[in-house]
Amino acid sequence: MKLNIFYILLLFLIVSCNGKKTGNKEPISGDTPNSGRISIAVDESFLPLLNDEVSVFEKETPNSKIELVKLPEAKGIQEFLDKNFRAVITTRKLTDDEISYGKKNDLNPLHFFIAFDAVVLIVNKKNPDSVYNKAGIQKLFQGESKNENSVVFNSNGSGEIQYFKNLYNLKSLPSNFFATNNLSELTNYISTHESAIGVIGFNSLLYNSDSILQKARVVSIKNTDFKNYSPDETNIRSGFYPFRREVYIVCGESWPGLGTGFAKFMTTDIGQTIIKRAGLIPARLPLRMIEVKNDF
Repeated sequence: MKLNIFYILLLFLIVSCNGKKTGNKEPISGDTPNSGRISIAVDESFLPLLNDEVSVFEKETPNSKIELVKLPEAKGIQEFLDKNFRAVITTRKLTDDEISYGKKNDLNPLHFFIAFDAVVLIVNKKNPDSVYNKAGIQKLFQGESKNENSVVFNSNGSGEIQYFKNLYNLKSLPSNFFATNNLSELTNYISTHESAIGVIGFNSLLYNSDSILQKARVVSIKNTDFKNYSPDETNIRSGFYPFRREVYIVCGESWPGLGTGFAKFMTTDIGQTIIKRAGLIPARLPLRMIEVKNDF
């Protein structure tokens, strides 16, 4: 009799442990769209926005806990595909090769389009050029420019680096391109090098405008219509500012877990309003309900 009880308890223990797997293929005990604990990889440029989103989401869902881990976008995507994170913030859709790699790890990535962003160029305040030609930027990135500008990114593997590599179909960048360790180092470098060009995300500019604009100024871009466009909400949404990009949260859950719940939250009116109030351009405009009365 005691032996039978022992085997029953052993079987129960095995079943319980299997119910708490941490991979992305099977549900984790206690993990729902509104509860549980997960980590999300996010590039430095989007960390302030995601902090705001998480703060509101956790107040709405008190049984949830979301940890944001700052990683360069390329590193974050790879860690996500290796199942070290349940979700990742990206400025592009995953490639076919990345999706195939993920599926080998039992991932079926889902993309949630949450916002428009842009890549912004900043220069030293003494730099006489406040407008750069779109074609000139292409030559600069392809190593064909006669100007001796150094081009600086905020980190290796940042989304801004990958954006221009994809835009101009580049396998590598010219030798006068390099990366600092963070946004603060980048802006300090720009403030002390008159010919340097800094490359940052529009979201980084919004959340750090005071510290950035004390040391640098933002460049407008002359588009193919020969008109100058600054990186602002109107020009980015319309597409007149040429270096626009889309922002996604990518989830790898095969069940409706907390990652999926948070991703869907960011696409709701509340989540999109947080994006708009931050100065970024939401993927869709939140609805504004107006009651019309016939009698006054």
